[in-house]
Amino acid sequence: MISNICYALVFLAESLISFYYFDLKFERKISKVATISLLVGCFSLLYILNFLEIPIINLLAFFICNFIFAKISYLAKIKSILFSTSVLVFLMLATELIVVFFSSLFFELDLYESQSDELVLIIQSLICKLLYFLSVHSVLKFSQKETSKKNSSLSLVLCVLPITSIILMHAIVNICVIYSVRDSFKITMAIGNILLLLSNIIVFYVNELTVQVNYKYTQILLDKQQEQNTIEYYQLLKEQNDNSRVLIHDITKHLNTIKQLSEDRNSNIARYISNIVDDFSVMNPVDYCSNSVVNLITHRYYEICKKHGIKFTININNAKVDFIKDHDITALLDNLLENAVEATMQTEEKFIDFSIVTRNSNFVIIKISNSCAKKPNYTNGIMITSKGSTEIHGIGTRSIKRIVSKYNGNLEMNYDSHTKTFTSIIGMNTNLSSI
Repeated sequence: MISNICYALVFLAESLISFYYFDLKFERKISKVATISLLVGCFSLLYILNFLEIPIINLLAFFICNFIFAKISYLAKIKSILFSTSVLVFLMLATELIVVFFSSLFFELDLYESQSDELVLIIQSLICKLLYFLSVHSVLKFSQKETSKKNSSLSLVLCVLPITSIILMHAIVNICVIYSVRDSFKITMAIGNILLLLSNIIVFYVNELTVQVNYKYTQILLDKQQEQNTIEYYQLLKEQNDNSRVLIHDITKHLNTIKQLSEDRNSNIARYISNIVDDFSVMNPVDYCSNSVVNLITHRYYEICKKHGIKFTININNAKVDFIKDHDITALLDNLLENAVEATMQTEEKFIDFSIVTRNSNFVIIKISNSCAKKPNYTNGIMITSKGSTEIHGIGTRSIKRIVSKYNGNLEMNYDSHTKTFTSIIGMNTNLSSI
């Protein structure tokens, strides 16, 4: 009875290792409660099949249960799941062979000759699972491309814990084989070693969650900093435009007065002053709509598109976005247009269509379509840009999603491979967007 409970805990540890691997590698698509429930169900089946004592069935069941668990619980392609499941099967087999070989070589223990001693078998199984977990963790860290050196160093230090645990388990096995110990001691050692294995898994998982939280917190700080910088830029630009309007207004009045005074005396002076007045008129900021912040952002990207030969079509005459706070409008439109310009610069037929329309007086649709050479890459729902620094990947997209969610809106991003056009559509109901 005690041995069955111990083996059940060993299978529990094996299920936790699978959860650890898939949960850190892929994005979960169902709730954590549903994921854990499915995990328990799959590995309960594995535990029951283990009593058949047919290795090939156990191996196939392990592969199938891991595949089903990953397919239902996580967002990943079938090829990726098949590969990941195959990796788990390979690592499990490899670690069991390694444990058997080194036990025979260094400790003169043979797994197949120790069938009569349940403690030895349980601890041998625990050593296999612990080495299996260490291997899974190493593969997981190796496959993560954007892991900082600091986090990698910390993970390397943590590896001392399972290595020490393996050595301790081997020592306990050796003691139990050489010396005659009581059954109560064996049970205590078995339970203690199982808890040691579970503790290793929990410590590593908590560490990985901490790293992820710190990374997300850093991303939030970067998002906030970028938004603040953009807001400050447009505030300064607005002040400059306001000052320019006053200055141009006064200068225009003076020049018109000079023009009238000089018309009867010297036509050349009149023509010259007229040209100056026309030049100042061109400098006046353009009003695309009734919202001053939208005008500033639109005009900025109009100038950028004009400089780089991008056809920029603007249709925001009836834009009614006053229900959105100025700093949110800044972050939203600036990121959308910045992403559009960045993608368009990589194409031959450069164009951006920007529109804001209001329907039924309370539903605002913001739409930006732009030329795009290839379909953007996404990681965890965040678009990966072509910018050089990995630290700023997806900041714009995260900011867009945050603001759309803040105003209870909907965001759709689609790529048409035939026309090579990327389109972002945001719908917001002003009645549902009160903050």
